[in-house]
This record gives sequence, C-alpha cells and structure tokens, in this order.
Amino acid sequence: MKSILATTAALTLVFWSCERIIPFTAEDDQPLITLYSSLEPDAPVEAFVSRSVGILDQGEPILLEDATVWAEDGNGQVLDTLAFIGFGQYRSPNLTGVAGQTYVIRATHASLPAVSGSAKIPAIPAEGAVDSLTAFDGASGGPGMGGMPYVEYSFEIIDDGEPGYYQIEGYERLRGTFTIPEYPLLIETDDPLVNGSGFGQDKWQQRIDISNEFFLGSTHTMTLRVYQWDQQSMEILFKLKKVDEATFFYERSMDQYQNSNGNPFTQPVSVYSNVLDGLGVVSGTAHRWILP
Repeated sequence: MKSILATTAALTLVFWSCERIIPFTAEDDQPLITLYSSLEPDAPVEAFVSRSVGILDQGEPILLEDATVWAEDGNGQVLDTLAFIGFGQYRSPNLTGVAGQTYVIRATHASLPAVSGSAKIPAIPAEGAVDSLTAFDGASGGPGMGGMPYVEYSFEIIDDGEPGYYQIEGYERLRGTFTIPEYPLLIETDDPLVNGSGFGQDKWQQRIDISNEFFLGSTHTMTLRVYQWDQQSMEILFKLKKVDEATFFYERSMDQYQNSNGNPFTQPVSVYSNVLDGLGVVSGTAHRWILP
C-alpha cells in the first residue's frame, strides 16, 4: 500500500512540474481598435475597423459603424474622410491609390484609443516572359499528390528597383472566358531564393513568396510547377503581386497562426501588426494577371 501511494505521489509531482504557466497581465484584456487597410493602385482607399475582443472574452471582434476614419499623405495633409458603407468597412468617396505614394490611415472612436498606420503603394509589376516548358500527364505516377498532372513554366520577374517582395499565385478558368479566376492551383518551385523550395519534396502551396533582395533592379527567372487535373477545357493564369514588408510579414504570420491554431504543443504565434496604439495592418500591394 505504501508503495502504491509513493508511486502516485511521484507521478503527481512529475505532471505538476511539467505544467506550463502562461503569464497574463491586465493590459491583454483592454479593448483596442483593429484597423486593416490594403492600399492598391487605382483602387478606392478602404479600411475595415472593429473593436478587439479581450483574451478572456468570448465571441468575434465587434465591427464599428461609428468610428471616424480618414486618410492623410506622408506629410500629414488630410486627403479625404472615409465613409461607412457597412459591416465595419469604410471607403473614400474621392480618393484612389497612386503607386509610389505613401498614405496614413487614421481611425478614432469615442471609447477607444486613436490608431494609425501607414504604407507606400508599390508599382504594378511589369509583365515578364512566362512560357511553358514541360508537362506531365500523371499516368505513370509522379512527384505530385497521387501522380497529379502538372505543367512547368519559365517565369520571369522584372524588378523595378524598389525593395519589397513578390508573391506568385496560380489559378485556372474556362478557356475563352474573361472572368477573374476563382479557382486557386497548387504551385511549387525549385528556386534557391525561395525558402523551402524543391520539386518532388511535397513543397506545393497556393502562394510562392520571394524577396527581391538578390535581384534588386534586375530580372530573375524561375521555374514554376503548376498542378492541374484538367488541362483541356481550363487555362492557367498567374497572379503576380508586388507587396511591401507589412503584407509579407502579416501573411506569413497569419499562415503560421492558422497552421498552429488548436495545437497545444506548438509555440504561440503572434500575428504581425503595424498599427500604432491598436491592432491590425496597413499595407501596400499591387498585382498583375499574366496569361502564359
């Protein structure tokens, strides 16, 4: 009997000593304005505004319909006030984004601290040469999922000399149509400048990120592999985006957060934020559709 009690006590001590204590302070529970604005060339300046939910609260963030939101230039000159159009969304009636310009988005609310964030809009990427190289029909098995068919492309990026990041996505649509494609494809690359690249190593994903650090102001050609079952009635398009640092780090951290969400054995992931005195992201992005 004494042996059983001693064993039980020892096990209790082991499990208790492995308990992980997560520090918590009252500041974590204070509501803040969450501001999200993705600025693009030739598009109305918009923002989504909500109130954050505390770490001990239940439910979704509260959309704010009575905030005051406006845009300034890089020198603090007010450009326009954004009007509320529903579901936490605010839109400028007169102001559209201009490539190369810096904008500051500010938001205030009667019961919350004022917030702000700024971003410079990149130029729309130039259209480099995109040519098909090889195709694999999947009949005899291959490196893709279940021998999935793929097409390889030579993809050229022509950089404008402004530091930033490129994001490449693949889509498909019915041949002969001119709609914006809604069906994302899995793509991969063996380019050494892309982290985690390598054909045949289960590296496919819906987006490829690459920094222009090593080809600033010049061109860079990479090989892309696009996985697609039906190659007859569908055509492949690429979406090439030039994004700023805020977009890159926000989307990377969001991917990591979603991949770890619900797993108690992973390190906590903080989603990137560049909004002063609040939460959220104000970012700049520009894109071009490319039909090979």
